[in-house]
Amino acid sequence: MTSVFITKRGDRYHSREDCGSVIGAQRTAVTMGWTVHPVEEVNLTEAEERGKGKPCPLCAAS
Repeated sequence: MTSVFITKRGDRYHSREDCGSVIGAQRTAVTMGWTVHPVEEVNLTEAEERGKGKPCPLCAAS
């Protein structure tokens, strides 16, 4: 099974835990005083089942 990375609030999966989209969103959360949730590593099927079936346009191409 293919492992991907998801976030609690996002609607896409990422191929890299250190994707710029994830890092940028986490920095924004810190700046706004919001809770920063950890990135989860799951298999692609689970990501899809959790409503995160679209690939990130930034890291999915790499």
